Amino acid sequence: MRRLGPIGTVIAIIAAVLILGGGGYGAHEFTTQDHFCASCHAYEKTSWDHSDHSDVGCLDCHTKGFTYDKVQGARKVWLTLTGQVNPHNDPLPTYPEETSQNCVDCHMTGEIGEEQPFFIARHERYMERVSTCQACHDSGHDKRLQRMKR
Repeated sequence: MRRLGPIGTVIAIIAAVLILGGGGYGAHEFTTQDHFCASCHAYEKTSWDHSDHSDVGCLDCHTKGFTYDKVQGARKVWLTLTGQVNPHNDPLPTYPEETSQNCVDCHMTGEIGEEQPFFIARHERYMERVSTCQACHDSGHDKRLQRMKR
């Protein structure tokens, strides 16, 4: 077998980095789309599509950060492929504190404060007494459709 030499080695390393980087980027883009989530969580996606928030993406509420999500996603893929988990009966994880921050980021903006100062003041008082928005509000998924899963 012939050796590549220094230039060939550099070219091979660059090619490998480009292929792995491009593949990783493509995989990331693919796995962050709602249709990817719905491939296993069809009931959750359907219940969301019939909610008041149907224009909001899955990862706008269901994420704990890039690294955590990718590690847990890879773990779930492994568990599914090895038959240890049935993704169609696996509930989505809930992160009430993070989800509440997502609610606040959309529903408690300065613009809303100008338009509806009473709304902001009232909810600030509520949040002093409860830890999450879900203490008073549904998550956004249509509960009737969600129950059909069981």
